[in-house]
Amino acid sequence: MSVLLKYLHSIKRKFQKYYYTKRAVRNIVSYKQLPNVNFKCRFNRNTHLGSNCHFNGMNISGGGKVVIGDNFHSGPECMMITQNHNINGKALPYDNTYIHKNVEIGDNVWLGSRVIILGGVTIGEGAVIQAGSVVVSDIPPLSIAGGHPAAVFSKRDSEHYYKLKKQGLFN
Repeated sequence: MSVLLKYLHSIKRKFQKYYYTKRAVRNIVSYKQLPNVNFKCRFNRNTHLGSNCHFNGMNISGGGKVVIGDNFHSGPECMMITQNHNINGKALPYDNTYIHKNVEIGDNVWLGSRVIILGGVTIGEGAVIQAGSVVVSDIPPLSIAGGHPAAVFSKRDSEHYYKLKKQGLFN
């Protein structure tokens, strides 16, 4: 009986992945390859994806443009917020206008669980963002960053990174 249950669970996961992917891509402006959407995700209508992108629960909100490179991976419950209320407008604490800021993420970036990225941020190629981090400023390529606000605390081995990249060893 357990073999049957495992099989049924496998079929259910495949259907969920298919459903989540079809639902998510409705708002994506462009993608090089259909993304891998494993759990419920929401993308704004200004999202552009590279190839081999994996999402395990992402919410991209606001009117800013989001560009995500190739071989991207995210942990569960990540967010990208691309707009803020205008605190310098004609009312307090803010008026009814928004400030839109873009987000750009390079190739081969990995976000841990529950990472929040605010608008106006660029995350460089090969960067890794630690779980629970809030990214409020740019992260250089090959950096390992974390915290609130996220700060670079280490670097990837560039020789090893570029060797794997040259060999095309992507997950």
